Amino acid sequence: MTSKPVSRINSIAVSGPALLCLLLGTLAFGQPQSTSPLENTSWQLIEMRGSSGLVQRPDNPENYLLRFRLENRSAITADCNEAGATWNHEGETLTLTRLVTTRKLCEAPSLFNFYIMNLQNTHRLRLEEDRLVLITDNDMAELIFEPYVFRPTF
Repeated sequence: MTSKPVSRINSIAVSGPALLCLLLGTLAFGQPQSTSPLENTSWQLIEMRGSSGLVQRPDNPENYLLRFRLENRSAITADCNEAGATWNHEGETLTLTRLVTTRKLCEAPSLFNFYIMNLQNTHRLRLEEDRLVLITDNDMAELIFEPYVFRPTF
């Protein structure tokens, strides 16, 4: 007589309240909580200042947006293009990494190239009353933003 292998399945019985605690604990501790005041804020570019004294202002600030989303993701409007990046803010340090963008040719005058280049090189920030100032890592440029509030037009 041949013996058949016996397979055992070990299981753990978890009651409803214990399962709920387990799931809530995973949700609470599984996701890092951001403490940045930037999270869930939106900004529109009002000015770029170069170290040489050059000042550039967009004709329409709503075409140059920087939105800091949850989980360190950002959504960027750069004239006729859209972009996204990962952001990290600690103290006075701000970095935007993994920046990807569409590459449409925008109508002149466009600040697209300078805007994206300076965002990629951002290293520091200053939060002033109603302004966000981003400073590039080589101190060659400052990007000045004001809060953006969406106003639908009908």
